[in-house]
Amino acid sequence: MCGIAGIFNGQTASGPAEQAVVARMLQLQQHRGPDGHGIHKDGWAVLGHSRLSIVDLTTLAAQPMSNEDGSVWVSFNGEIYNYTELREDLRGCGHTFQSASDTEVLVHGYEEWGMDRLVKRLRGMFAFALYDSRRAAESAEEPLLFLARDRMGIKPLYYAFDESTQRLIFASEVKTLVESGAVPRDVNQQALASFLCLGSVPYPQTCRSHVNCLPPGAFLAVSRRERRIRRFWELGDTHANEPIAAALSDAVRRHLMADVPVGVFLSGGVDSSAVAALAADRPAAQLFTLTISFAEAEFDEAAEARTFATRIGADHHEIPIGAGDFLSEMPKFLAAMDQPTADGVNTYFVSRAARELGLKVVLSGLGGDEVFFGYSHYRSLILKSGALGLYAHAPALLRAVAGTAASACGQMLGREQWGRFDHARQRSLNESLYLLVRGFFPPGQAADLLGMSAKEIGAAIDRAFEPLCEPGENGTADAARFQQLEMRRYLHDQLLRDSDVFSMAHSIELRVPLIDDEVVRAASAIPGDRMIGNGMNKPRLVEAVPGGLLVEAAKRPKRGFTFPFATWMKAHANELEEYALGGTLLDRHAVRNCWKRFRVGRLHWSRAWSTVVVRSLN
Repeated sequence: MCGIAGIFNGQTASGPAEQAVVARMLQLQQHRGPDGHGIHKDGWAVLGHSRLSIVDLTTLAAQPMSNEDGSVWVSFNGEIYNYTELREDLRGCGHTFQSASDTEVLVHGYEEWGMDRLVKRLRGMFAFALYDSRRAAESAEEPLLFLARDRMGIKPLYYAFDESTQRLIFASEVKTLVESGAVPRDVNQQALASFLCLGSVPYPQTCRSHVNCLPPGAFLAVSRRERRIRRFWELGDTHANEPIAAALSDAVRRHLMADVPVGVFLSGGVDSSAVAALAADRPAAQLFTLTISFAEAEFDEAAEARTFATRIGADHHEIPIGAGDFLSEMPKFLAAMDQPTADGVNTYFVSRAARELGLKVVLSGLGGDEVFFGYSHYRSLILKSGALGLYAHAPALLRAVAGTAASACGQMLGREQWGRFDHARQRSLNESLYLLVRGFFPPGQAADLLGMSAKEIGAAIDRAFEPLCEPGENGTADAARFQQLEMRRYLHDQLLRDSDVFSMAHSIELRVPLIDDEVVRAASAIPGDRMIGNGMNKPRLVEAVPGGLLVEAAKRPKRGFTFPFATWMKAHANELEEYALGGTLLDRHAVRNCWKRFRVGRLHWSRAWSTVVVRSLN
């Protein structure tokens, strides 16, 4: 895990000014790679790299890295889990390797297969910039620079383009681009509206008007004349190559690849227990597990995690966290945050604990609920049960009447979640269901907070769903379609983004084997109705782990790994509200109203917290 940054000039060769900008960006991203940094200037481009050494700790693996004659250069963030197989293929084609790192397969793979075929062969999490100086003498239309991201979007990559100078600048974090002084700070109001309505900033937008997020499963080809995004994978492009149990076992084995100690974030739930159990089954070295504990019993899963860690023979560590820790660390958390988010505090604290233990690599069970239909709304949609299931499968007219009534009742009774039915008007059924389940503020409250019209809020939501639209989508509720929306919005825009930012704030590489390419392919081949089971959460994941180790966890009521935020925030509501009121992006009266309703239990804590995190954009 590292930080990458760079500049490509389309009109003039790069020089000292561009090198200075890249050097500033590397300094701003030093937390992503404290073990070393490098800059390479080559013709039209400057590539920079901050290194967190995980595989091949020697200087031979330093970056930016080139091929034998220095004509192709790469700056890479992530891990390529099938690099040993790719290395052997490339050796068979006559390529030689100077290091034992996975980075080197990128330059030689590009030489041998080209970018289109290279990215399709990669299995892992990655974001990289590759510059081919050989094309500089050919044509102004030939791509010289490529920016690429992995299929699920585990690793981030952001860029800005100046039309007047034909200069492209990129980095691993949005704030790096802005704080370097090379990109304007203008806030993207549509993205901010989407954050308030969805809980996260939707790609390809970012919270800054001039910065774009490279889509997952895509690469950007940049020439001196044009830029073109090419998709090499879509969520629907899933064809299973092996059974789920084999794919999971292989994924965890590959994710343990490291020349440093590896740990596992362990709660009492099925997902992290699955990862820990499969990791412990390959005891190449002592496995460390980490759990956060709370004084508030209803949130504490320390006992379950401790028992499970003992069962699998892990070296287990518990980290107690309380309201005082939350308040004292809040300034550091907000400083680490790259884009507004209502989540991420849990990752911040457990990553801090991992770093204090001396770890650099930690595995997480993130993504298990999305891949294996672990949330209750999947059961409701598939079985047509519960309020959500009945609403989803009711006739359109009945849904419209019920939604209008629920919204009106919500306003009278102060139930803000009922107000999200207002999002359903003039929107496809599956998008409406997503906003009901995952939505944040109702459109009216978002409009009040931002001083925008209802029409402007609607346009922001339209833009948020536009990259995910499917032509001819009908009015039928579809759990598989909901899963795609959830993976591209909730998983990508919130969970993965937060996991990357807040783990890297402590120089920790966080790996997510449950959304490994082959695991996602294998799981997608299982029909939705087989993903749910009577009395057991995520049965297909449970049966994929040998020895029945997950059965007990799967039969317990699902709680999720959450902090006692409501209790902590109420204890410090005055300080938090005053902090939120110090910002200039939200209407002060609307902010005060949010905190008033939160204090009396009529607003979820995450909505009040969102007014705090928006302040960080000022």
